[in-house]
Amino acid sequence: MTETWHWHWSCRINACLGGRADEPLCSRVFRQPNSAWRSAYLRTADWAFGEEYHCLHIHLRWLTLKYA
Repeated sequence: MTETWHWHWSCRINACLGGRADEPLCSRVFRQPNSAWRSAYLRTADWAFGEEYHCLHIHLRWLTLKYA
């Protein structure tokens, strides 16, 4: 898979915040328990990327790549 710059930098940001270096930030946020900040992030990501359920799609893609 050829990484996009979005994916690459999302992984770097996640690592800087104490997460896994191979997991995009959207995936990490998606895995968090329901909360106001999580809901706000999910809505903002949907708007920013113009894709409904953006973080879910990123999480599923990451799991597919992780276990491939």
